[in-house]
Amino acid sequence: MFKMTRARASGAISRLFSCLILVLAATLAGELVGAGPGPAPGPAVGPPLRLPGGLEWLNVARPLTPADLKGKVVILDFWTYGCINCIHVAEELRQLEGRFGSQLVVIGVHSPKFDHERNLEALRSMVVRLERRHPILSDPDWSLMEYYGARAWPTLALFAPDGSWVGRVSGEGQGGRLARAIEGLLETHRDELDDRPLPMALEQDRLAASRLAAPGKVAVSPDGSQMAISDTLHHRVILAGADGKIRRVFGSGVSGLRDGPCEEAQFNAPQGLAFADGALLVADPGSHTLRHIDLAAGRVGTLAGTGRIGLSRAQGPVKARQQDLRSPWDLVPGQGVLYIAMAGSHQIWRLDLEDALIGPYGGSGHEGIDDGGLGEASFSQPSGLALIGTDLYVADAEASAIRRVRLDRGRVETLIGEGLFEFGDRDGSFERAQLQHPAGIAALGADRLAIADTYNHKVKLIDLRSRTVTTVLGTGKPGRRIGTAGETELNEPGGLAYAGGRLLVADTNNHRILSLDLDSGEVRDWVLTE
Repeated sequence: MFKMTRARASGAISRLFSCLILVLAATLAGELVGAGPGPAPGPAVGPPLRLPGGLEWLNVARPLTPADLKGKVVILDFWTYGCINCIHVAEELRQLEGRFGSQLVVIGVHSPKFDHERNLEALRSMVVRLERRHPILSDPDWSLMEYYGARAWPTLALFAPDGSWVGRVSGEGQGGRLARAIEGLLETHRDELDDRPLPMALEQDRLAASRLAAPGKVAVSPDGSQMAISDTLHHRVILAGADGKIRRVFGSGVSGLRDGPCEEAQFNAPQGLAFADGALLVADPGSHTLRHIDLAAGRVGTLAGTGRIGLSRAQGPVKARQQDLRSPWDLVPGQGVLYIAMAGSHQIWRLDLEDALIGPYGGSGHEGIDDGGLGEASFSQPSGLALIGTDLYVADAEASAIRRVRLDRGRVETLIGEGLFEFGDRDGSFERAQLQHPAGIAALGADRLAIADTYNHKVKLIDLRSRTVTTVLGTGKPGRRIGTAGETELNEPGGLAYAGGRLLVADTNNHRILSLDLDSGEVRDWVLTE
């Protein structure tokens, strides 16, 4: 069996370990290894359930033991927290947990791709942000991932109530097959089942309440008089004046997909924001929709999406309200159109605002960092967009890259970045610079861009003329200190907006918005007030 190591995770080999777009189980994910074609499990062909000591647990009162899991069906979910496909699989697993209750235990085995993801406190924050309420086991050196032969994120390993191996699958769309296998296991082992609950202690219960919870993105109105914040973990959008005084809150605070008056509407982990013609447009990845807020009427509507996750490569354009979307993460208006960073399908989409037609615009749908024509190029979880003239700039998170779409030429090119496993923290020329999972980008006039270099806990500036990258905020280590620009600490900044010489930074894991004066270097906490 090929043994993967970080030093060897490059080139063609790294593609084996990328977040997979495995949507149709029969055609893309193959068979459930070791499981029969029907509900009943097949013979044990892999190692039995193992819980090694020395690893850190989250969401539990104490480390789990084999005795805790005896009499329960167990799924080990191998994931890494920056992977959009892992987020989608977590949604599928929540449905299985709701269906089978305490007879099924999901254990999220976090085997990180990026260096920053090995940080236990960072993982703790992400477990809360993703609302993962099952036991989490930190596997920073991939020991369990290698032991069970997992070669992709996400991979799911299934075990019977007696701890024996049942099978393994990779990718999305496996919920139905897993459900049938679980039903068969529960029937076969019905005399051995144990319904007792596990000793849970959720990480979300340990966090103090705050006005903002993991704000993902921030936007400024064209005249600079209004600011919008996606209060992501509170499932709402906040509209404030330039002085920070809250003018209106959209969303009840309960996750969901509901249109209507601002107090009754529901969002699900909103991200990207854009002001357009008296409205505020919202990328709502948790509900797989684009939302429309009428600022005058105070009402929320759905602009695009059905609420269902898109499970196939879309052919378009089609009516926006009839098209399933796949985790739209950011958006930016153009001339009569809206460009969308469709993180879940690794593409850029476009919505015609007049005809209400939507469809893929750039990217093949395969995860990668290929340049070329719109249909040939590939992206890797695009998470931030900025438009300058006829150039669309993309923060391509999983490739740790900054890409440029030449709208007038129909071509995609890479400015910074080399591959899915080529990342770091290095300023300098475009050829030399390295980033780590950048999630936000903002235009600063015609020749400059600001980047939220998320996993490096920094904000960097790109000079398009000199083709250089420079750090302007952050120390490179996660923290909360506010001082000079070089002393201020960030924690996974996710979104940026620019207005009047100041850069607003959504400092996601610090649950705050910072303001940076780009001329003086002054940094201050942009405080929201009632």
